Amino acid sequence: MARAPETGFYFEPISESLALVVEGSPFPSDDHWAFIGDPVDMTPELARIEVATRWPGIDPEELEIDFEVNSLLSQADALKAAAAALQVPGAKEAEEAVEAAASETVGDAIARAHTSEEEEPSTSEES
Repeated sequence: MARAPETGFYFEPISESLALVVEGSPFPSDDHWAFIGDPVDMTPELARIEVATRWPGIDPEELEIDFEVNSLLSQADALKAAAAALQVPGAKEAEEAVEAAASETVGDAIARAHTSEEEEPSTSEES
């Protein structure tokens, strides 16, 4: 089954089906689907008018848009999981360290530095 090259409204002229398909997801059928437009720039009503313009004889009022809601929700979950996997290892720890450093006062930094100097063993050799 073919997959959508980009997110958008797609139309299948034989069955006169209009669908909103997310990038990378399979089309609702094995038929040839034509890209109509980007949903960011085009409302469903404009998609219907575009279909009627490109395929004379199709009544835009009778076109229903198949949003494949369950498919879109499962794809959204998969995208969330993929985004979580793409995070840089240790990014959370680095973010916490930056936040901790931002909340530290100058006095706290001096005290911390003084305490760490006292804890370090002497490196000079005794004769």
